[in-house]
Amino acid sequence: MASAQKSAAPDSWMCTPGELIFTEDFAPETVSERWGFKSDFALREGALLRTSVDPTDSKRVFLKDPSFHNTIIQFDFKLSGQTTDLRLVTGSGGHYNSVTQIHPNHFQVNTPVDRDAGLVPAQLGECVREPRPDQWQTMTVEYWDDEIVSHLSNNEFVFGKHPIVDRTRQYFAFQFDLPGASIDNVRVWKSTGQREDWNETRKRLAMAQANRDSVSRDPAERYKIAYMNLKSRLTLEDQAYRDLVARHEKLQAALHADYAEAFVTHKQLGKRIAKKKQHIKETDPDFKIMEARVHKASRAEDDYVLSTKPELARLKEDGIAKQRYTSELGQVRVQLEATGDKQLAALIVETARRQAELEARYPEAFESDDVAVEKRNAVRKSLNNNSEFQTRNKAVVNALQAMKEYEHKADPNLANLQAASRAYIDSLKSVDEK
Repeated sequence: MASAQKSAAPDSWMCTPGELIFTEDFAPETVSERWGFKSDFALREGALLRTSVDPTDSKRVFLKDPSFHNTIIQFDFKLSGQTTDLRLVTGSGGHYNSVTQIHPNHFQVNTPVDRDAGLVPAQLGECVREPRPDQWQTMTVEYWDDEIVSHLSNNEFVFGKHPIVDRTRQYFAFQFDLPGASIDNVRVWKSTGQREDWNETRKRLAMAQANRDSVSRDPAERYKIAYMNLKSRLTLEDQAYRDLVARHEKLQAALHADYAEAFVTHKQLGKRIAKKKQHIKETDPDFKIMEARVHKASRAEDDYVLSTKPELARLKEDGIAKQRYTSELGQVRVQLEATGDKQLAALIVETARRQAELEARYPEAFESDDVAVEKRNAVRKSLNNNSEFQTRNKAVVNALQAMKEYEHKADPNLANLQAASRAYIDSLKSVDEK
């Protein structure tokens, strides 16, 4: 169970908490089945731990079917092990709307892209924080209409305002870049309104945030954030810039529509492969038979892992503990693989053999992204001598250049930041080449 110094005192809050609509202490006996997690997370010491399963990949634990609008979200966290980036991510309508991003020495609030609403990413603010490795702290994040405040204490906070924040949050997740960190004591309250003194408090927070020391970053990071925030500001405030963006997007969309095979995205390619696989599965009974053999071999792996720790079987039958069963079974599997268990290794080889047979029989159902991308790139290359395509593509490039020129006029310092960024990146390349 986490024991953390509690978050900002009530006089620094934006909102007044009302009904408590969700709570989670990650106790093994009562953990909500609304959480979606597998072996990359585990319940340990009364908290949820990001494990070392798939240690090089970012992992998320998400809450099923959330629906929060004006709310206060609070959670305890402990940055330990390799974790250097812990995020609270909310979203709606298939888009993210806010990210509170915690690093060892600072935290920040970002808003992602929402193309349907014509919004681009922005960093709303950042705050240097006291590093406290292996110690519990409490983060409170408040949402009211288009405003957000994330705070660890009265002096450690980020305040921001952006239209994308004013959403019903139907996606709620914690993301960990690497293993080691834990979360606990998640609380979600409905907000009954902004505090009576919020107008004055807002001014105080905004002034303090504007005058605080910035986070130390390399030139490439400084340019990236400055450029992102400039684009966001112009998109929100400048009609002339929005017209330039709209012209570029219109020309680009028309070109991509008329030459679709040259511009098909990775996501679209993945969907095509999946659709092809589903069609084969529905029309070819041999595919189903061979796939069933793969699944049977995979289940044999799980059955063997379970046989080494049969007490986990009770979790499998417990509706509340189903995700615990998957998590704990994965932990046991990792341990067996690490110790070189020969029987598990043989079962893994058998599953791989059957999968290889399936893929060899139906290669079109398992086409790799790289192969699909090569085909797309070949189509694009074939258009090099197509005069109509080249003319229209040049118009797209010119429209983009007009946007860039407008951006540099809007912020004369942007060119200096860009030059410093390029010089920094070139210096890194020179070091790598030596």
